[in-house]
Amino acid sequence: MQTKIWHLKKAELFKGLSEAQMTELVASSAMLRCQRRHRFYFADDDSDRVYLVKEGKIRLERTNEDGREILLDILGPGEIFGELALADEGTRSHSAEAIEESLVCSFERDRFLAILQRNPELAFRGVKLIGFRFRQLEARFEDLVFKPLAERLCFTLEQLAGRHGIADPSGGVRLPLTQKDLATLIGASREAVAEELARLKRAGLVQTGYRSLLLPHPDRLC
Repeated sequence: MQTKIWHLKKAELFKGLSEAQMTELVASSAMLRCQRRHRFYFADDDSDRVYLVKEGKIRLERTNEDGREILLDILGPGEIFGELALADEGTRSHSAEAIEESLVCSFERDRFLAILQRNPELAFRGVKLIGFRFRQLEARFEDLVFKPLAERLCFTLEQLAGRHGIADPSGGVRLPLTQKDLATLIGASREAVAEELARLKRAGLVQTGYRSLLLPHPDRLC
């Protein structure tokens, strides 16, 4: 019980809640340790659960009408996904998959909503979270429409380094990200991203590895 509460307190959404509120949340939750490529839900599945990442990384993606995959976001510890279930009883608009071995806490939608109704502060934070996600999507759309590839790539790498970067012994930051992931995240072809990464590599700003990128100086990208 205390271990679960400790994990929940690390999430921005639950910070400042009382011990009693935390205990109620834990009682309505279930923990799942899963392997890489585990699917939590697919597009068009019922929106019946909300998830909190405790360990590992989760990718959110959707497929357009042409069958092309679009990577919406990559989430790490303390971040929530599936939160639109709180606002809409419909179906999922995207899928969620573990990038690596992960530990995730899930909440039944109806029980979570009942807790929100009894805790106005938590409900307010939930509304803010949903609004923040929509603003993120709007910003992504503007980037895809108005910014050139080089600028989109550098900005995305800088953001990912801050959110998911792993300190490397060399002094740089390593991102557990493939070129394909990066291409779908910024709305470009894999070939175009590879060409741009080669340019950054020549400039000493990126080193490519197996399923990862090393950024020696992430603060110099933009």
